[in-house]
Amino acid sequence: MITVSIKNFVDAIRVADAYSLPEMDEGTTYLYDTVYRRMSGGHNVRLSELNFDAFEQADVDSIRDLFSNVFEQNHYMVGGISSTLHSLAPVCKAVGYV
Repeated sequence: MITVSIKNFVDAIRVADAYSLPEMDEGTTYLYDTVYRRMSGGHNVRLSELNFDAFEQADVDSIRDLFSNVFEQNHYMVGGISSTLHSLAPVCKAVGYV
């Protein structure tokens, strides 16, 4: 049986380092902000909106590597933690003082 102390869990989340993106060059940042973030948020991106002079082919490769090495890996880890927490059966517990 798995037991989780909600207080300890919340405390651990509060002191955990905030997730931060790895450093990106200017072209990769442009692609991340203009294309990836918008599309992952469910918004359309039209080719006519893109400034093709703002990035190079290497930046496209960088954003692909960033997705497969960081975003996708973190997505699977969060999914595992989330499914474990959802599968826990709630237990009522009262603290008694003597």
